[in-house]
Amino acid sequence: MTCFSRSRYLLLASVIGAGISMGGMAKAIPPVLQPEQSDVLSLPPMGDHAVLVATGEQSFTLYDGDKGRILGTLPASMVDNIAIAPDRKDIYVAVTMWSRGDHGTREDFLRDYDAHTLDLTHEIELPPRGLAVFKQQNLELSQDGHWAFIFDMSPATAVTVVDLHEHKAARTVDIPGCALVFPWAHDGFSTICGDGSLTNVALAGGAVNVTHSKPFFDANRDPVFEQSPADRKAGKALFVSYTGQVYPVTLGATPVVGKSWSLQAAAGQPAAGTGQQEQAWRPGGEQPFAWHEADNRLYVLMHVGGYWTHKQEGTEVWVYDVTAQRLLQRIDLPSPAKGITVSPDTANPQVYAMLASGKMAILSATTGQVEKTVEAKAGGISIVPQP
Repeated sequence: MTCFSRSRYLLLASVIGAGISMGGMAKAIPPVLQPEQSDVLSLPPMGDHAVLVATGEQSFTLYDGDKGRILGTLPASMVDNIAIAPDRKDIYVAVTMWSRGDHGTREDFLRDYDAHTLDLTHEIELPPRGLAVFKQQNLELSQDGHWAFIFDMSPATAVTVVDLHEHKAARTVDIPGCALVFPWAHDGFSTICGDGSLTNVALAGGAVNVTHSKPFFDANRDPVFEQSPADRKAGKALFVSYTGQVYPVTLGATPVVGKSWSLQAAAGQPAAGTGQQEQAWRPGGEQPFAWHEADNRLYVLMHVGGYWTHKQEGTEVWVYDVTAQRLLQRIDLPSPAKGITVSPDTANPQVYAMLASGKMAILSATTGQVEKTVEAKAGGISIVPQP
């Protein structure tokens, strides 16, 4: 009996102890959940090493080239175009969308985003002719930031001129047989035409005056790239042909076409021809050129191939002195690239290469060394602020 009593006492003590312990747990004060504090961050003024990249098919992503990190994202589809204001305070996106995704009622408008907050500040309706295409030269801005020029095709070609101060479409200028926008230094723009000429649109004083140049390249035998670069400040363009001929043009009502030169000859190689089996270093890609205006250097995405390989990714970037018309540098890329752009500064310029893998390689324009590689899901198009 003594043993049984002792066992029963120990069992009872154990149960009571467990009860006390469980009671203590039940009486514990639950943690107080603090209310979530939401905030909205703002970006610093856009620096020289900011780059906007077409990422996936639904956005443009703003990166810090020094840190290789995302600063923000703007919604945009694969047919939209984007431009940074000359003063870097606004970002414009030309948008075409349908009420039911890929069909239904179509809307065309120009979105104005504050570059400091990425807030949508204005949405400007465009005429129904405005069909955007995924190319940088389809949306350009005047140097003073007053006008936006939007290339249209529906199917007739035209340019819609938007007053960015009044936030409204001002006029539409027909440019039959011509396409794209290459802005002048002041009061106008030029477009390239199917016969190898330029159509020039002067907008001074509110009036529209259209002139036509003589053909300066053979559009059938050796057409120029639609992605040929333009210097908005100087009102100049470098029209580069599929074989690598460079046509320098001072834009205006009466364009001045300089003497052409060859990318290959400037590198000490024979000029490339139009033979299908003729292997040579040639320009190519979705965005194969970047004109570094501050030191007048042309960066070209190059590959080895025959004629009509102008869309092929490049394996090297060749850097030219435009004034001296000579090759300065060849930069090896870590893998083939679809497009390039270059930061506008001179202290530490960077080359942004949109690799075919979807990564963005950030290279020193001075040494050619890879500084960072970013998993960006990058397309071929990217833009940087102007100097």
